[in-house]
Amino acid sequence: MSVIQCQKQIPASREFFPFFARFFFFCILASFISLSSLSGKKSFPARGFAKILTENEAAIRLGSYRSFIGRDLNNTNFHQAYAFRFRLRHMPRRGDEFSRTGTLYGFALGHGLSRIDLDSTETEPHSRNFLLQNGLTPRVWVYSSHSRKTRLLEKEELFNPLIFGMNQSPFDLLMPFVFWNAKYVKSGKVAGRPSHLYSFTSPQWVESIRPDLTTVVMALDDNYEAPLRIETFGQSNVAERTFILNSLKKVSDHWIVKSLDYKDRQTRSNTRFEVTAAALNLDLDPTLLTAAGLKSQPVVPNEAFVSTK
Repeated sequence: MSVIQCQKQIPASREFFPFFARFFFFCILASFISLSSLSGKKSFPARGFAKILTENEAAIRLGSYRSFIGRDLNNTNFHQAYAFRFRLRHMPRRGDEFSRTGTLYGFALGHGLSRIDLDSTETEPHSRNFLLQNGLTPRVWVYSSHSRKTRLLEKEELFNPLIFGMNQSPFDLLMPFVFWNAKYVKSGKVAGRPSHLYSFTSPQWVESIRPDLTTVVMALDDNYEAPLRIETFGQSNVAERTFILNSLKKVSDHWIVKSLDYKDRQTRSNTRFEVTAAALNLDLDPTLLTAAGLKSQPVVPNEAFVSTK
C-alpha cells in the first residue's frame, strides 16, 4: 500500500470529470457532486475491471480528484453555475418516514464553495441557509431566518446532523477526509463498476472531537474519478456509516446524481438524497456564495429547471 500525503499537489491528469463527482457528497455535496461534460469519455456506465495501480498512478488519481474539488475559490466562472432541487428522505428502522426539501447551489463543478438552502416546513417555519467551504480545514456558515444572523459553525458542530433526526452532517457533505493522509488499498469493483480504494487516516483535530472516527475508505471510479462509495470506520472492521451512489440521470448532455444513500449501522436507518430537478449553465451573483450573502435568496427561473423524473 502506498502512502499519499495530503500536502502533495498533483495536477489533474484528465480534462473532463463527471459533475456527479463533486455532488456525491454534496458536494456530495461539495464533493459526490460533480457534473461535467462527458465529451471524449466513454458512455456511462463502463464495464471491465480496474487494473492494480502503481504508487505513482495511485497518487496521480487521488491528486487529480483533490485538485478538482478544491479549485481556486477566487476564479470567476461564467455560465457554469448550477442549482439542484433535492429531497432528503429519512427512513428509520422503526417509525415513520419524513423528508425535507431544499436547493443546492454552486458556481461551477470543482469549485470549493457550495450553498444549501433548506426550505421551511410546518414544523420548522424558519428556513436555514448553509455555506460550505471545502479543504483540509473545512468551514461552514449558517444563516437562520429566525435569528436573521449568520454564524460560523464550531468544529464540533460539523459532526452534528444537518437536519435533526437525519444522518447527514456538514462533515459528510464536505468530505474533508479527501485531503487527509491516504493509502492506496486495492483495485476492484464497487457497485458493479471498476474502482480504486483509498484509506484516509483522521488528523489530530478530528481525533480530539471524534476519537471513534479513525478511518475513511473511499472507492474512486476508474473511468470518471468520482466517488462510488464512502465508508467510515471506528475501532472495528465493520463500517459505521456507508454512503453509496444509487443512480444517475442524464440532463442536457451531463450526468448528474439522482439518488444517494447515507446508511447508519447503529440505528439501521437510511437517509436518501434525491435530486428532483436540475438547472445548469447559470450565472449566479458571486455575493450569494459568501457568508454575508446567505441572507439573500438566489433567483433561478422555474423554466430553467429540468425534472429528473
